[in-house]
Amino acid sequence: EKKKILLTGGTGFLGKRVAAYLRNMGWPVRVISRRMPPFSKRDPGVEYLAYDLSQGIPLAELEGVSAVVHCAAETSGGKDAHKKNSVDATWKLLEAAASAGINKFIHISSLAVLKPGGQWKAPLDEFSHVDMDNQSRGPYVWGKAQSEASVISRGKGLGLEAKIIRPGPLVDFNSYEAPGRLGREIGSYFIVMGNRKSQMSVCDVQTVSKVVSYYLEEYHTAPSVLNLIEPVPLTRKDLIDKLCKTRRDLKVLYVPSLAVSII
Repeated sequence: EKKKILLTGGTGFLGKRVAAYLRNMGWPVRVISRRMPPFSKRDPGVEYLAYDLSQGIPLAELEGVSAVVHCAAETSGGKDAHKKNSVDATWKLLEAAASAGINKFIHISSLAVLKPGGQWKAPLDEFSHVDMDNQSRGPYVWGKAQSEASVISRGKGLGLEAKIIRPGPLVDFNSYEAPGRLGREIGSYFIVMGNRKSQMSVCDVQTVSKVVSYYLEEYHTAPSVLNLIEPVPLTRKDLIDKLCKTRRDLKVLYVPSLAVSII
């Protein structure tokens, strides 16, 4: 019998897909989010609770939980917001899991935490350096990198051998919207950052959901760190063409990579 999973961020872009997938696979799922979602946004059979993770959650809410899947992270605001809702929240959740005797903790990080590939001669892999405390990358990457470091170092101190999954830029091919790294929509135009033929490795939310489910089943033999992208990268033209199939109103402009780097 599958035991209950505590899923943070279960109402967000990725988390709600993970919640639905795990529930369909037979896992009882308890979602923690900052606000209780309206009934129209809830998945049948999924339990929802509202807590501010940066303030911690009562241990009673972890009773009967066999694993934590941590999808929650701040996505807006400055450094202070990301420290509170990404870094501090992760630390509080680690403490709670350890206190509750939970020995499975899956942290959803991001490929963005790695130092840019242009700084290294070798391809990026799971052993590539994390871009620690580099605020020039923006508060989101800073917060994700600090959170991942906390999971590794503080997790071990608490007796938790946590697992880390780093998805690439997220997309949902079942309900497609352009990933943020592709560019920006301005008025009736979509400005694509980069050349038509340049490739972009993305990760479907369904792929992440399947991998999380695999980790829950095979936790002790699953890799400690996993960089996760789709097996075949798409060009920027491929990605924008997918959007234009449902957004025929959009006009597309490409800004060459050289111009982007100069800007």
